[in-house]
This record gives sequence, C-alpha cells and structure tokens, in this order.
Amino acid sequence: MKPGEQFSCPACGRTAFAKLEKILDGWDVKGEHLVCSFCGADAGTPAAPKSGDSASVSAGRKALDALFGNEDAAAQKKTSIMDMDTPAEHRFCRDCAHALVNAFAVICTRKHCEVQPMDDCPDYENRPEPSGSSGSILDFGKK
Repeated sequence: MKPGEQFSCPACGRTAFAKLEKILDGWDVKGEHLVCSFCGADAGTPAAPKSGDSASVSAGRKALDALFGNEDAAAQKKTSIMDMDTPAEHRFCRDCAHALVNAFAVICTRKHCEVQPMDDCPDYENRPEPSGSSGSILDFGKK
C-alpha cells in the first residue's frame, strides 16, 4: 500500500486514506509506517518503490519535452549567472561609477534621474576599486 491510497480500516470499519507517519526514537527517525487517517490504527508498512518508476518518470519527462518542443533539452548547455566570467559582462547601473546608491533608490549622476539597479546602460563605466583605507576611525583592524 502507498501513502494516500484508499483502504477499508479493520479497526474503525471506515473507508479511509493511508497516512504516512514516521517512527521516532527521541529525535531520530527509525522508520515509517502507514496509519488510518481517521482512527490512527496501524495499516502496515509503505510499499518500496519499484525500479520501473524511475523509467516511467524519465519517459514522462521526455514526453513533456517533446510536447513543448525541447526534444534535445539534455543537449542544451545550461547557463547560470554564476557561469559568467567577469562582472564586466554585466553593465548594471548598480555597478556603474555614475550610480549613487542609497537605501531607497539608485540615482544616475550622469543622467540626473532615478534608475533601476539591474538596468543596462550604454554610458556604463566600471566603478573604481576602493582604496585600502580611508583613514577613518571606522576602518576596524586596518592600519
């Protein structure tokens, strides 16, 4: 029997659904068993997943990819924002030398207007690297 499957409970006589509960020993999980959703009587152990289930999931995924026209989805290279080599590829306003950033807005000092932090700009210039110390007493540990 699987969790969520309908069965006739021998203890209460109702038609109920099998509910999966964990067997605990303190905070450690020792196992799982199925119980009646009405009375909580033991209904047995959950059935082990069959090896054919993963094949059916794979076949279902292929059918879904074919439906949406992504038949070669596995062959496509997955790209992520973390794969980009340098921040120079991004021309975000938040990283620009002309951006004045505060808690409420990003202001472009070149255009004199409020911009979105993730906007691209043709006037983008890299922000210079910060110097080691500004001489402020707030530079903790740097002398």
